[in-house]
Amino acid sequence: AVIFVTAHDEHAVRAFEVNAVDYLLKPVDPERLRQAIGRARERLRRHELMPVAALTAAARPPGTPLARILVRDGPRVHVIPIDAIDYIEAQDDYIVVHSGGKSHLKQQPIGQVEAALDPARFMRVHRSYSLNLDRLTRIELYAKDSRVAILRDGARLPLSRAGHARLKALL
Repeated sequence: AVIFVTAHDEHAVRAFEVNAVDYLLKPVDPERLRQAIGRARERLRRHELMPVAALTAAARPPGTPLARILVRDGPRVHVIPIDAIDYIEAQDDYIVVHSGGKSHLKQQPIGQVEAALDPARFMRVHRSYSLNLDRLTRIELYAKDSRVAILRDGARLPLSRAGHARLKALL
């Protein structure tokens, strides 16, 4: 069982690679350390894995937007910087992170990811799509009352009426 203790949140990736029990940022509160050690002992006793969401929360102070999204792929963990994401697509309780022509599937609701993203950079434009505003090149009329967002890479995302209104107000 591994507990990371560091002053730098960028080391959280390493914590995922070794299935860390916890990730503590310095200065460490003694009570928080005792809790982490208790969880490590319990994990060893039960042979349980710590949920990825709990490690993510421990690595990022509250109110700080995500800097990267981690996607587990078997024994590997893909680290996708927020700057590299084109858009995020919802698929039931999963998201598909589209970045540089690749797609990465992660079990996490889109609302949970959206709440952790910087609202100045990402916008929910449809119930199934959150768009990196830096990737938007234009908005086109698709049908009588519907529009589509065109991204730099040519991807076409449907815009809901509310999503279009939010984009229009922002632009």
